[in-house]
Amino acid sequence: MEPISKKKIATLYTQISQEIFNVGVNTQKIDIIDNKILILAQSKRMPALEALSEEYRELVMSLDAALSTKYKKMLKQKVELLFDIQVTSLFRDYDPVTENSCTVICFK
Repeated sequence: MEPISKKKIATLYTQISQEIFNVGVNTQKIDIIDNKILILAQSKRMPALEALSEEYRELVMSLDAALSTKYKKMLKQKVELLFDIQVTSLFRDYDPVTENSCTVICFK
């Protein structure tokens, strides 16, 4: 078990991004407030999704949702293991136009 730190959260967030999307994170701002972790990040969109986005919008939206669900599941598991905490809620949204994401992790 490690104490929760911004540096460890940033490293974990970037590792998962590289594992799932094969791209890193350009910028991150992390705040830890009581039992909540807020992560604001900017990262490049996967080139394959970008290439399909105009002609296959519905498919890309479905893939975005599936990838986000996978990301949240992995992040929850790794945060719980690394910091020995129970995550009660995890919210994440990504805006493909601005390439910004917001993640909120609530824990006991």
